Amino acid sequence: MIIRLISVFVFIAALNSGCSLYQVDIQQGNFITPEQVAQVKPGMPQAQVQELLGTPLMTDDFRRDRWDYVFYQKKGNSTAAGTGITVFFDQNGVVSDLITK
Repeated sequence: MIIRLISVFVFIAALNSGCSLYQVDIQQGNFITPEQVAQVKPGMPQAQVQELLGTPLMTDDFRRDRWDYVFYQKKGNSTAAGTGITVFFDQNGVVSDLITK
C-alpha cells in the first residue's frame, strides 16, 4: 500500500515538473515598425492610416476620434514587453503627433 502511494506521488510530481519547463510564446496586437509610424502625417485620413497601420486593436465607441494600436509579446519564461501607439483624428484627419507608449 505504501509503495503504491509513493509511486502515485512520484508520478504526479513528475507530471507537474514537466509542465513548468515549456511555456508558449504569446504575441498579440499590431506589430508596427518605426518606419510605418514615420509615414503617418497630420491631416492623413482614417482610411489611409488603416491601410498603413492596419485595423486598430481598440476603438472607443464614445470617442471615435481615437485609435489605439497595442502590441504585446511574451517569449517563454521571459518578462512580457508591450508597446502602444495612439492616433487622434479630427474632421481633417490625423491630429499632430502620435502618442507612443
